[in-house]
Amino acid sequence: MFKNNLLLAFRGLKNSAGYTALNLIGLTIGLAACLLILLYIVHERSFDGFHSKKDRIYRVNYDILMGGAQVVSPSVPVFVGPYLKRTFPEVENMARFSTEWRPRTIRRGDVMFDEPGFAYADPTFLEVLDFKAVQGNLHTALSKPNTLVITQKMAQKYFGDTNPLGQILNFNNQKDYEVVAVMEDVPTNSHFAFNFLTSHYSLEEFAASENNEAWNDPNYTTWLLLKPGADPTALATKIEQWLHPTAEAGEDENTLHLPLEPLSAVHFNTTTVNFANQLAITDGRYLQIFGIVAALILLIACVNYINLATARASMRAKEVGVRKAVGARFGQLVGQFLGESLLLLLPAMLLAMWVVGLVLPLLNNLLDKQIPFRLMEPPFLAGLGVGWLTLAVLAGAYPALVLSRFRPVAALRGYLTTAQGSGAALRKGLVVFQFAISTLLIIGTLAVRAQLHYMQSKKLGLDKDQVVSIRGNNDLRPKLNAFCQKVQQISGIESVSKVWRSPFEIVVGNGFSLNPNPTDGSDWHLVGGVASDNQYLPTLGIELLGGRNFDPSKLRGDSTTNEFIVNEAFMRHYGLNLENTLGRKCVLGNAMQRGPGTIVGVVRDFHIGSLRAKVEPVVLYNEPGDFSSALLRIRSGQTANDVLSQVEAIWKDMVPMRPFNAMFLDEQYEKLYRTEQRLGTLMTICAGLAILVACLGLLGLAAFMVSRRTKEIGIRKVMGASTTSVAGLLAKDFLKLVLGAVVVAAPVAYYCADMWLSDFAYRIEVQWWMFAVAGIGALAVTFLTVGIQSARAALLNPIKSLRSE
Repeated sequence: MFKNNLLLAFRGLKNSAGYTALNLIGLTIGLAACLLILLYIVHERSFDGFHSKKDRIYRVNYDILMGGAQVVSPSVPVFVGPYLKRTFPEVENMARFSTEWRPRTIRRGDVMFDEPGFAYADPTFLEVLDFKAVQGNLHTALSKPNTLVITQKMAQKYFGDTNPLGQILNFNNQKDYEVVAVMEDVPTNSHFAFNFLTSHYSLEEFAASENNEAWNDPNYTTWLLLKPGADPTALATKIEQWLHPTAEAGEDENTLHLPLEPLSAVHFNTTTVNFANQLAITDGRYLQIFGIVAALILLIACVNYINLATARASMRAKEVGVRKAVGARFGQLVGQFLGESLLLLLPAMLLAMWVVGLVLPLLNNLLDKQIPFRLMEPPFLAGLGVGWLTLAVLAGAYPALVLSRFRPVAALRGYLTTAQGSGAALRKGLVVFQFAISTLLIIGTLAVRAQLHYMQSKKLGLDKDQVVSIRGNNDLRPKLNAFCQKVQQISGIESVSKVWRSPFEIVVGNGFSLNPNPTDGSDWHLVGGVASDNQYLPTLGIELLGGRNFDPSKLRGDSTTNEFIVNEAFMRHYGLNLENTLGRKCVLGNAMQRGPGTIVGVVRDFHIGSLRAKVEPVVLYNEPGDFSSALLRIRSGQTANDVLSQVEAIWKDMVPMRPFNAMFLDEQYEKLYRTEQRLGTLMTICAGLAILVACLGLLGLAAFMVSRRTKEIGIRKVMGASTTSVAGLLAKDFLKLVLGAVVVAAPVAYYCADMWLSDFAYRIEVQWWMFAVAGIGALAVTFLTVGIQSARAALLNPIKSLRSE
């Protein structure tokens, strides 16, 4: 029986080659899109899942509220981890981890590179977390200072085929490290990103600071390994009681908490500070969005199958009638038509897997990921098998029931109410559903694109164009004044400013007090501190609203007098105006060793980060000891490469043992929106696929409709109807359905787009033109799809149309 049903199903598909091809293409596209997004979601969900003790590992976060501003850092002061291990029996082990936030120079002989991912850790780090050794013993590798663990990639880069163990790598032209172990490259599904790992005790200042119980230096990511069966909630409560013995102490305006975060949640935590994007973080809501989009595209493909199968019901009526007349039972007919569904989905599934293999490298390049092709792994194969059966039943069940319920006599006579009544209504509803989804995706794509354009074109309060950030180092620092003076002499350079960091690397985490002699924690507020000279404002084109710029005569090392320049957000935060801000005596935590200073100027707000966050209070301060980098403004009309080649020549002359690093500020700004750029691209692709799959179904339905109205078309042509009028008549019904889909999708699209935009402090509003573009686009695609079929029918010789059966 099974063999017979399979043979009948194969013949049914073969006899309708055109419809089979449309269904096959639609299902292949839908399945491929769904599988690609599934691989992406599974990869993201697998982050940090390779650690054997993952369910017992927790990160201690540093949640501080100061002056009404809250900052959550993923790192805590140095003493916190050891204290928690000593004090609370739930803690089995503890490991601290910290990274160099800027690339550091690694050199072996004449080979040198500025490398990101140089990290420090406790010896227990490689016991709490699992990384695989290639050479050497990872468990003892960090037991001594000045020893180094490197990844396979770095071993090949610096040593080639030479055994790296026992070899020396120089760090920042200051210290030699002995390579004692080589580990596998950090897995791509890890939120950690390091290539070099050494002990914290390699830092001379670490041992001296380890017992310093000060709360103002949260620079160590601290991991706790809890004992089996330990309750993390109970431990968190004990930590809170330690920090705040009384309830009132934890409710002050300025307060501190140390929440515990499970390792599995770290990759999706977008609220903690991710300085310089050192941690691989993904917004979990985007995974939900793409999961829904994948399901919708696949659903559209299944709807195509249902639509085309029920539309062709009347064409197969005699087949059903004959089979019933000769004794075929209801179950046998259902089995045959479900067999067609299974038979069609199998090659679609195989083709989709082949397409995934081709497209996955492109997706990895787009997302800057390394998602593996895992579809041939047993769990995925089992899932694909279950998915194949499930989809076959979902897509084929209704058509099978419709076709199998035809009464033999009515079917053989051609009287089929099912095909013309409820079946026609269902098809219309499914077409509306398909294009409503497509319209929703189009409007969502337009909203993402419009917000991205707004963020990239919005005036930031500073001019980032033609400005280059030169990343400094310890070799350049003592020569920075001389370097900037020589660079200023280049004809293509308009201005040079000595700074600590570029404006897009500022973190709001510096303590500031309007009280020049603060007495307790309530006096302190959080601001973004920016060490800069008197050329900072003209180099970045920041407007001075009142007061003056820094006095260059007061920028003289040890004799510097503290001067501050603040922004408008600073005044709003403190409830000040221009008059009572200028001349105020106050103190900045970074410059406390020089005592209080004076606010000498106020500038317009300028953005130091993504437009997701509002402009925060910023304080510029004139501390030459913090200058390590430079900002260069290139004159308009100058060729940037020519100017930078002259700057690089000066660099190589002054700091020959360090690589030259330069980056345009507009490139740094673009990096802030990589997530939105990728989201926009993926949404565009998904919307295009949804429209394509929906149009494939529409093409089949239009062909079916034209075939059913062949004689009508012939009569209209004989009576003088033009080809255009015939094509418009046939397309009219579909255009009504698509217009209805736009109306249905509009409120849902508005709600979804507005919800997504609410994450941005500076955003666009959902505009009417987005709905107009989506609606006109959907109608145009529909008219083109249906019009092609209608025009072909209208162009036929009317005599042939009237002769057709």
